[in-house]
Amino acid sequence: MKDTKIVLLTSNGEWGNIMYTYLQKNYTLIGVVLDSAPRGWAMKMIKRRIKKLGILKVFLQIIFQKGFVPLLNLEAKTRKNEILSELKIKSLSNYNDLYLPSSINDSLVIDHVNNLQPDVIMVCGTGIIKKHIIDGLKAPMINIHAGITPKYRGVHGGYWALANNDAKNCGVTVHLIDPGIDTGGVISQRTIIPNKNDNFCTYPFLQLLEGLHCVNEAILAIETNNLKIKPRVSESKLYYHPTITTYLYHRIFNKIK
Repeated sequence: MKDTKIVLLTSNGEWGNIMYTYLQKNYTLIGVVLDSAPRGWAMKMIKRRIKKLGILKVFLQIIFQKGFVPLLNLEAKTRKNEILSELKIKSLSNYNDLYLPSSINDSLVIDHVNNLQPDVIMVCGTGIIKKHIIDGLKAPMINIHAGITPKYRGVHGGYWALANNDAKNCGVTVHLIDPGIDTGGVISQRTIIPNKNDNFCTYPFLQLLEGLHCVNEAILAIETNNLKIKPRVSESKLYYHPTITTYLYHRIFNKIK
């Protein structure tokens, strides 16, 4: 397994740093492609969400993300440090040969990655990868998703499972990449059991650490030509950020932090 050649497609942030640390320790990491949001991306996303969800819902989502999540991060600081205490996390900035395309969907990414000749391409926290990139890359592409797919696609899958009183589907998925949003064939899934000290901001780290086992299982399956896609056994639904009102409702009445 240590000889397995991996290219990581990721973005700046804690998830990217943790995945980078894990891959570098356990495999032969031969390349890192760092995605970044193009100029004006945030405003385009907001406009797209307004068109799909309506201006009031998006406004309440922004209040939650910008006004309340920082408070939840403070509340979760001790618990988060506890979760990550055994990891010696390295920064992506330490990697000597970061590839910085204009976007993950820049066609130059295809040549760069294919020239490295990886055995597996690991995707963690990039923007949605378009079909021409997926079709152009030769190695198998796997993605880690913070939710049990296809039931909890989109964002905050662990939180939404708990909010839906569906703790048995609070977990993480590693799946093949296709052009959809978290719709690729499922290779491995695991669940998490948060404790009373966890909240919205720690669920993703519990999911990621459990998901590293899924990553290992997926890479081993690819390397041994034993890749098996799990049959779809649940409905498919795409989730977005909670609004401030939705979050407070579940926190007050259902004790979901």
